[in-house]
Amino acid sequence: MQYVVSGAKVCGKLNGEKLTTDDILGAGGSVEHLLASGNIKESTSAPKAVKEVQAVEQEVETFPVFNLDNEQGDK
Repeated sequence: MQYVVSGAKVCGKLNGEKLTTDDILGAGGSVEHLLASGNIKESTSAPKAVKEVQAVEQEVETFPVFNLDNEQGDK
């Protein structure tokens, strides 16, 4: 999980920089303690937005329909 530094320098990262759980645990820190003290907060950045794909309308060609039954109607 990613966190954002929101206060003092944490694990060599400055305010606004991101760090991971592995960064914190590797430096001997406690994620729960840093969250509770307000020194870090969970990263709320959403994944990169997916570009909206516009639907392409295809022009449909119409062809005459031929009656292949050879019926001439009422005789």
